[in-house]
Amino acid sequence: MTDRPPVINLSNGPVPDVEPVQVVEGNATDRLALNNGVAEIRSVVDLLEQAGILCCMVGEPALIYYGTRRVMADWPICVPTEKLTATTKLLEKNREILEPAGPSAIRRVRSIEHLFARFKFVGLALFFVVMSSQACNLPCKPENFEYSQTGIPYPKLHVYAQCLLDTLSYVDLDDLVDGMILTEEWGEANLDLQGFVDTKWGRWKADFTNNGKAPQDRIPMWCHKPPERRTIWVNAAAKEGKKSRQGLKYSELNETRFRKRGSKDPRLRKRDYC
Repeated sequence: MTDRPPVINLSNGPVPDVEPVQVVEGNATDRLALNNGVAEIRSVVDLLEQAGILCCMVGEPALIYYGTRRVMADWPICVPTEKLTATTKLLEKNREILEPAGPSAIRRVRSIEHLFARFKFVGLALFFVVMSSQACNLPCKPENFEYSQTGIPYPKLHVYAQCLLDTLSYVDLDDLVDGMILTEEWGEANLDLQGFVDTKWGRWKADFTNNGKAPQDRIPMWCHKPPERRTIWVNAAAKEGKKSRQGLKYSELNETRFRKRGSKDPRLRKRDYC
């Protein structure tokens, strides 16, 4: 008797099927992409646009574009929900430059990025995730986009601010406010502050993460008692909020955590990394 597992003799008989292991965080021989991989991501944007698929960047890339000091991880790319399957198939065909990747080991809090297709550039430690516009709660239309100086599409400021407001993305909203020095008055002029946040989207997300139908105890409490949009906006954009978020580093020279008084719109600066 022996406790040893049986030995598989690969010299006799067929080789057993083994599920291929998807790369998660890159290979030892991968190179780092220059400037956060802007040139490579631009090539993906071009590929999608040539196929008639609109897209824009969300998450960290968008927040960096709007002046925050976020650290780049993956590039989340938002595409129209009805084009999500076609987008994935198109990217899968480009095996000479792209390969499928497993979900990142680093996840944003309450993120659902890990439930969407993730790709890696061959030979580079550079990843992107393709997400549906429904998941981002962002209308994926050309009139809602603007392009950086490097040719990368991003949601326009008011569109992205509304998205973060309606999805209760408090941290990202605070960062966006501080990156662009947004005010209460700007919100009144550019956002829909009437009523409550988007509980329909909150329930959709709960269902999406629970095999299509979330039990009652998995539906976020804010869907049952949603906060008012205007209250959230005022808390984020008020001068007191901008000051308190600077913490011990507060200085009269700074307008926010990310901007000095009198500094110009970060989108006007020459930046090769967004």
